[in-house]
Formats: sequence, structure tokens, C-alpha cells
Amino acid sequence: MDPAWCYLCRVDGSGADPRTAWGLDVWDASTLPWERRIEPMTPSQAGYLKFLCREFGAEFDATLSEGETDVVIESFLDEPMNESQVRTLKWLSAQAGKPFDTGLTYGRARSEIRKQVALRGLRSA
Repeated sequence: MDPAWCYLCRVDGSGADPRTAWGLDVWDASTLPWERRIEPMTPSQAGYLKFLCREFGAEFDATLSEGETDVVIESFLDEPMNESQVRTLKWLSAQAGKPFDTGLTYGRARSEIRKQVALRGLRSA
């Protein structure tokens, strides 16, 4: 894969902890609705939101509450996959000899990339 478009390379080169950049350890088991979760965002949420803001060219807002951060993160994950993800999935799918779904959201594409990487043993994701 060409580092210029490789999504895996973007995650690796983000400077964020890999578990944070992949969105792992971000969600807690709170049963409170987001409006009532007024504590400051967690360090994991902040790291993941910073990564997503860079991906989408958005400004990071450090003043968001834990609940607000979850809403913003979810909105990014519901966006269509980006060109980097498209090209990475296309490459991974071609290597596996199978088609890929072109209509994935950013979050679903991220999960599919992690799954294909794990199945093929390319590197940890």
C-alpha cells in the first residue's frame, strides 16, 4: 500500500495511542443519557476525537463534556468512508480476492479494515 493514501499508515502516523486511534477503550458503560453526562471528556475520548478532527479537517473542542463528545464522535463515525479508507479496503479486498462494500460509513469501514488486517495477520490493528 502507498503511504500517501493508506488508512493504516494514517492511523500509525497519527501519533495517537493505537488503541485510541482505532476507537478502542473510548466508550464506557454509562447508562445515563448523553445530556446528563456533564463531566469533562475522558483522555481516551479526547485522543480519539483529536484523531477524528484531523481526519475530517474539523477543529477540536476541548471544552466538550463526556456526553457531548460521544455525540460528536458518533456523528463522525456516521459520515461516509473517506478516500483513504476506500483505497485501503479496495487493496485489502483485492489481496483477499473478494469484493468490498462501497457504501460503508467511516465507522463501518474502520471496523472492516481492522477485521481484514486481523484475518490476514498484516499487523496489529
